[in-house]
Amino acid sequence: MVRVAFRPAPEGAKTFLYAATMPDLAGGSYIVPDGLLQLRGEPARRTRERAIRDTDTAARLWQLSERLTGVSYAYWSAGR
Repeated sequence: MVRVAFRPAPEGAKTFLYAATMPDLAGGSYIVPDGLLQLRGEPARRTRERAIRDTDTAARLWQLSERLTGVSYAYWSAGR
């Protein structure tokens, strides 16, 4: 079951490396594996997921991250 749910580290890092290193990728892009249930596959940009436009949840996540790490950025803290 673990083999089905989880990918080996190099395969799992592929999506994050793609998002971090693509020079023409717009900020705020949503990158996921293009396979079934977005669990496996090549990195692909998604544009239709509701989560992309959920600014309230994004702001709460950012605030929680700031609180847990002790690092604050004025951009999100000021309410965008």
